[in-house]
Amino acid sequence: VLEHLRPREVWNIFENIISNTPRGSKKEEKIRAKIKKWIKEKSEKLGIEVEINEDLAGNICIKMPPSQGSEARNPILLQVHMDMVWETDREGGYDFDRSGIPLRIQDNGEWVDAIGTTLGADDGIGIALLLAIFSEQKSIRHGPLELLFTVDEETGLTGAFNLDADKLNITSNNLINVDSEDFGVITIGSAGGGSTEFIKKIEKKGNQDDSHDFKCMEIIVEGLQGGHSGVDIHLPRANANQLMAQILYTISENVEIFLSKWNGGNKHNAITRKSVAKFSFRNKKEIVKQIEDIFNAEKLQIMEYYKMDKHELEPNLNISNIIRDIESYVDRNESKEIIETVFLLPQGPLTYSPVIEDLVETSNNLAVIETTDTEIRIVNSSRSNINSELSTFRKKLKVLGNRFNWKVNLLPSYPGWKPEKETNPLVQYVKRTYEEYADKPIKMEAIHAGLETSIIGDKIEGINMVSIGPTIENPHTPNERVNIESVVKFYAVLKRIIQDFQL
Repeated sequence: VLEHLRPREVWNIFENIISNTPRGSKKEEKIRAKIKKWIKEKSEKLGIEVEINEDLAGNICIKMPPSQGSEARNPILLQVHMDMVWETDREGGYDFDRSGIPLRIQDNGEWVDAIGTTLGADDGIGIALLLAIFSEQKSIRHGPLELLFTVDEETGLTGAFNLDADKLNITSNNLINVDSEDFGVITIGSAGGGSTEFIKKIEKKGNQDDSHDFKCMEIIVEGLQGGHSGVDIHLPRANANQLMAQILYTISENVEIFLSKWNGGNKHNAITRKSVAKFSFRNKKEIVKQIEDIFNAEKLQIMEYYKMDKHELEPNLNISNIIRDIESYVDRNESKEIIETVFLLPQGPLTYSPVIEDLVETSNNLAVIETTDTEIRIVNSSRSNINSELSTFRKKLKVLGNRFNWKVNLLPSYPGWKPEKETNPLVQYVKRTYEEYADKPIKMEAIHAGLETSIIGDKIEGINMVSIGPTIENPHTPNERVNIESVVKFYAVLKRIIQDFQL
């Protein structure tokens, strides 16, 4: 599909090595094996010896020897992550474990995306860029290079948390992370984050014998744009779990309902696109009508906000209900506790930075609600560029959860990366080099998303860090796409950074 795109080696690797290999988070075994095999075969063809190191986490570091005459240069550490987010809006789902990503070039000829799934350019295009550097190294005059491929960035940053710099034999004091998503921007700071889990044991009752006394309604909120819960959290996009909570709370305020199931979202770092809930209620004509009236009123209110304006915020939003067969359910008080908890949980930006214009400082994503026969689980993914603010907000979540009788687990957090653009020589060098190639002003910014740099920086004392990359839009959603021209320009920038590096 991509064979005519340039730089040819980058796109060839992206299509035939990266996109054809399943690499979901915590499922990187195949891509790890593919990268190591490819490196060994390419090394033999090039007639060079390379060092391939692995740590217990599964991270890989490839040590590339310098070009002749460049042995005295300091090494550069180039870093990407191997995993991707698996999301689809295909009606029948998609078997990511057994199928490659269905790539295509959009009709406008400017973007590459996937048909009905996430593309995995985050961070597959980064992997392809590093492997292309390795493949074409004889045409690039360079000092020692260390290519670091980490695991499980998307669901817990566990590769970075468990990175063993000694075992990987990392010696560089300058890190270039290739996981940013806007050409012409140098990322110099990022948010810290942590997930907070609410768990409630439930005991369901009721069965088909109640079918004459009770009815069951299923409500579906779907068709939302979703997005990355860091870089897209400031956008006026709906969260399906939050909309569902609004509907269920309003119904439960007026009618006695008994919750059976509630499932929405499956990724902590994605804004929820679909939420499905089922509840039972007494089979009386006036109650059925009352619920239908409340549902229709809430639906109209939500649709007016997100769809009726000439600038539709959620153009594909759909809210529907259907009467189902009776299912087992939890009692009324527990149903109210669950619904009220979710209704009170915040979604989106909480505060903005007083220092950096338009930067979300602290946010929360109501990421996951899932129900089994014995428990219901809620996952909040919170972020902040200020570590103390993150800690304070998560304490508030714990108080809220405890008040409604949930078991609250504060899952391990990761630190933020504090911007230091004036004192960081790597930042200044990358900016100067970037400016030679970009046809627009170079920006330096902090982002409201987690990057592995914050954790790696804690592990390698005194390391200088930047994050750069080509332009990717809508990561973590089936609308993800990467800009073709930005890949051309970025590859040229990356090669020049490597070639001229003298720090």
